[in-house]
Amino acid sequence: MTTIILALLAASVWYVPGRLKKLLGLRTIWPWRIVALLPAAAFPAVLRTGAYISPNPVLAWLYNLSGLFFIFWACFFLYLLAAHLLTPLLKNVPGRKIAATGLILSLAYVGYGFFQAQSFTVTSHEIQVRGLARPVKIAHLPDLHLGAQRSEKYLNKVIETVNQYQPDLVFFNGDLVDSDIALRPELFALFRRLGGQAYFTTGNHEYYINTARALELVAGAGLRILRNEMVEVHGLQLIGLEYMRADRSTYDAHMVNDLTIEEELPRIRRDPGRPSILLHHSPVGLRYVAAGGLNLMLAGHTHGGQLFPGTLLARMRYPLTQGRHEIDGTVFLVSQGAGTFGPWMRVGTSNEIQFIRLTPPNS
Repeated sequence: MTTIILALLAASVWYVPGRLKKLLGLRTIWPWRIVALLPAAAFPAVLRTGAYISPNPVLAWLYNLSGLFFIFWACFFLYLLAAHLLTPLLKNVPGRKIAATGLILSLAYVGYGFFQAQSFTVTSHEIQVRGLARPVKIAHLPDLHLGAQRSEKYLNKVIETVNQYQPDLVFFNGDLVDSDIALRPELFALFRRLGGQAYFTTGNHEYYINTARALELVAGAGLRILRNEMVEVHGLQLIGLEYMRADRSTYDAHMVNDLTIEEELPRIRRDPGRPSILLHHSPVGLRYVAAGGLNLMLAGHTHGGQLFPGTLLARMRYPLTQGRHEIDGTVFLVSQGAGTFGPWMRVGTSNEIQFIRLTPPNS
């Protein structure tokens, strides 16, 4: 996939200036091919070098702006390709008008996506759990991605919304932080305003930054960290796994350790006759979870694909990308994520806070 993307980027740097020369009647294109390298290569370079995790605010803004420019460039490239293929139908349309339309549509796509990424939606789910004595209210918030894109203002809005729901339990299910710029005590102090007992599991992004410092701040903010262990709370056996792949034969592009759900889940002792919930950042290892007879698994990680056409690609990569599913009696609930990573955009998906009400059967 990486090779394909790099090949497309190289093709865009060659193609876009050449196509604009044809449409606009430009005399030379070589200077424009050099200029084209900026939007095409800056964002991949920021990701590849890990500059986005830097505590430097200048690099944080470079990450955000280059991501938006990158999507604009990709949209404009695809538009010009499509218009080129439709040349027989557009032969009477002036080249300048074709180019201007592509510019406007690409800017509109980026603007819409950026606007959509600045807020979040709330989804509600009611799930019957056998063996549960009384209802339990849960707030599920994976993928908040505190860092270059999310800070105090956004976190305050999230906490205010969660507290209005008055949950018994709050789950921050991985990728709470994605940049060292967020590792500040004053930011994490906001979590102490949460109502309900708060729990945290690691995602892949906690391993890309200063992991020890991140976990120290998480624990200091009053969030109980679950790393391959079970706790009993509100009549539930709550199991939290740190980020891991499904099994040793499954490829994971984000592998951060040598652990697997297939091996780790059976090692955690629990009573199979009592209600149990599994927290794991990524929706993988589903067959091992279902075979274990757990009532519910909560996950995130996919962002639902975040922006079209990534929504389609996510469905090819993950067995579940968002919403509620059931396999052999186990319910799987996958969040689109409470924040964003990479391009500061949402198209075809939403930042999501999940409110879940667990109830006894027939209550």
